[in-house]
Amino acid sequence: MSALLPYLLLDALLLLGVAVLLGSRLSFWHPATTYLLFHAYSFTARAWQLYDGASPMYADNGAFDVIRPEEFQRALLFADLALVAFAAAVYLAHRRFERLAHEPIQRRRISKAIVLVVAAVCLPVGFYVFLTAKTSGVVANALTETNYYQVVAMWPIGCLGLLIYLQGFRWYLVLPTGVYLALVAVQGYHRFMLVLPLLFLASYYLQARRRRWPGLLIWLGAALVFLILPRLKPIGQAIQAGDFNEAVLLVGDSFRSTKGLEGSSSEQFLDQYAGALTMTDDHGKVYYGSTYLAIVTLPIPRSLWPDKPGLGDHTIEISTARRQYDREGRIITYIGESYLNFRHVGVVLIPFLLGYFLTSWCLRATTGPLQRFEGYLYTVFAMAYIQLFRDGLLSLVVFTVVHNLPMLFAWILHSLPGFAQRVLDPPPAHPLAQEDLAVPPPGARPLR
Repeated sequence: MSALLPYLLLDALLLLGVAVLLGSRLSFWHPATTYLLFHAYSFTARAWQLYDGASPMYADNGAFDVIRPEEFQRALLFADLALVAFAAAVYLAHRRFERLAHEPIQRRRISKAIVLVVAAVCLPVGFYVFLTAKTSGVVANALTETNYYQVVAMWPIGCLGLLIYLQGFRWYLVLPTGVYLALVAVQGYHRFMLVLPLLFLASYYLQARRRRWPGLLIWLGAALVFLILPRLKPIGQAIQAGDFNEAVLLVGDSFRSTKGLEGSSSEQFLDQYAGALTMTDDHGKVYYGSTYLAIVTLPIPRSLWPDKPGLGDHTIEISTARRQYDREGRIITYIGESYLNFRHVGVVLIPFLLGYFLTSWCLRATTGPLQRFEGYLYTVFAMAYIQLFRDGLLSLVVFTVVHNLPMLFAWILHSLPGFAQRVLDPPPAHPLAQEDLAVPPPGARPLR
C-alpha cells in the first residue's frame, strides 16, 4: 500500500519527536509511556505492515467491505493529531508541576487497619467464588446468574495487591499471588486477569526501589509473556480439556511463530479504527458524550433490566451488514470513540484532557513516600491505561473499580473522616521528598 508511505513517515517522525521530547520525564508507570507503546504498536507498526504488503482487514472476504487506503490515511492523521495533543498536555502538566514543586502536598497514609479489614472479608470470599464459579456445584440463583458473582472471583488479586503495596513482597503474599495468577493463566479466557496484575506488581516493585525503569530480568519476563499471550486462551482451553500434549505444542509454537491462533485481524487495531471512522460518518449521528452515560446503569444487573444500555451499544448502532463490528467484537479505540462523540474536536480535545489529567495525577501521587494511599490508587488505575486507549474511556472504570471492588472499599474507607491519617509531605523538590518525613496538616485531629 504505497499510498500510505507519506503518512507513515510523518507518523514515525512525530512518534520519535514525542519520545525525545518527553523521554527524560517518563517512567514505567507514566501514562505517556503506555500511550507511546499503544500508538507504536497499534498504528505505526501496523501502517508499516500495510506498506510492506500486508492485507487490510476483510481483504480475504468478498462479503465484507475491505478497509480502503484513504481510510487508513485519515485514521493515521487523526491518530497523529491525538498523539500531538496528548504529548502537549503531558508537557504542560509537567511544567505546571515543576513550578509548584516547592509546595508541600497533603496525602493520606495507607491505613493498615483498613487494609486488613478489607482483606479479611474479601480474600476468603473471593477465593471461594474463584474456585467454585466454574464448577457444577454452584447453585443457580439471582446472584450467581449476574456478573457480580463473576467479579467476586477477581477479589483475591485485588486484596493481595493491596496487601503487597502495604507490606511488600512477603513470601506469604507472593505465594498465593503466584498460585492465583497461575490458575488465571490456564483458565482459557480473560487474559487481562493475568496481564494487568503483572503490570501493577511491576510498577510497585519499581516504585518501592525508587527505579523508573525495569531491569533485564523484568524485561525478559515481559518478553516471555508477550510471546505466549496470543496463544494463552487456546493453551488454557487445552489444559481445561485435559489435553496437555496440545498445550505443550502451543507453548512451543509461541516461540516459533509470532502469529496467534485467534486470527491476525483481532490485533489489527488500525484497520478496525479506520473502518469505524467511515461507519461513524455513514451513520450520521453525533453522540455528544452520551456513550459515556452507560457507566451510570452498569451496576444494575441485566436480569433486572434486560434492555438496559450497554457499554458497546454505539458499536452496534454504527455496524452494517458489510462491516459487522457488533458480531465480531471489534474495537474502535478511544480515538474512534472521541470522533463518534465530538467529531474532529473530540480527536484533539479528549487526548489533551486525558494527557493533562493523568499526568498531573501521576506526578502528585508518585513523587512522595511509598506508604500513601494516593500512590496505591494511581498504580491500580495506571495498569489499565492500555485498556483505556484501546477500548475507550469507560474501560478505565470497568478494569479498575468494577473488577477490583476491594480497592473501591478501601478507597471509601480511606475517604471517611477519621479513618485514615492525613499528612503533609515535603515538597516534591525537597531532596528527601520520597522519605516519610510527613507531619499532620495544621488543624488536623488525631485519629480515634
